[in-house]
Amino acid sequence: MRSHRGIFWYSLGLTLLLLLPMVLTVAFFADQYQKQQLLRQASAADSTLRIEPGAQGVYRLLLIVQQEEPAFVLARADGPKQAVTLCALPGSLLVNAPAGTTTLSECALSAGAGRAAQLLCGTVATGETAAPELHYIAATPATWAGKNAAVRFDTAALLTPAARERLGYGDDPVAACTAAQAGELIADLQGALAGAGESADARAAVWAAFARQDPALLAAFPTGLRSQSARLLTDLLAADLSALEDTLTYLSTRPALAVDYVTAETAKAKGGVCLTDEGMAAVRDLLS
Repeated sequence: MRSHRGIFWYSLGLTLLLLLPMVLTVAFFADQYQKQQLLRQASAADSTLRIEPGAQGVYRLLLIVQQEEPAFVLARADGPKQAVTLCALPGSLLVNAPAGTTTLSECALSAGAGRAAQLLCGTVATGETAAPELHYIAATPATWAGKNAAVRFDTAALLTPAARERLGYGDDPVAACTAAQAGELIADLQGALAGAGESADARAAVWAAFARQDPALLAAFPTGLRSQSARLLTDLLAADLSALEDTLTYLSTRPALAVDYVTAETAKAKGGVCLTDEGMAAVRDLLS
């Protein structure tokens, strides 16, 4: 009887020893299968949330028209906000320099576009924040007008009825012009505007109209820079230009893209004009 009972327990133990590895193996592969399923689900979710190239890019540029009296336009391309904002700055704007103050125009003509961008950043920076990163692009009027494009600009947005009448837009305030004619239109508008800030706004308004009415110009902008590289000055490296191209291409395809310009309010000061508190806030917002 005892021998039969011993054989039973021996057989049971042997059976369990044989079955246990099989059970553990099945449990292991079941656990691996569940983990793989979770990874597939996470990968599928990640692919649906993949961020488009350029969607997170934010670029701040000081665009300079190199001429006898240089012109300056701050530009902010904001991927997250899907917006392009311009702000023209008068050449007579005073900026802080090591030896006192100078104007943007004097700085650009004597020390170069890069120094002008540097002093502008130093002027608007506060003690609580570091000077923002501001790239610069300087080119002649002919280079800026290189792209074949056209715009319909409503002069009523800037001019009084009397001023429009003097310029020949009394009956129809809309001016149709090409990129090559934009400089002449801007000069006409500036001649009819009083004040350094208002006069500078004309350039930002016209440039914004081009980008708003033809967003493809944004995507083509980096290509134009590459083709005109021998005729312009910039601190944008190849990697910077490629990243800027991603952001501008992304923005050019957004149905909700907002293109506008803001005014940097100025006040007369000895030797030029200076930013008011409101103007300083507007520039800081663009450079933030």
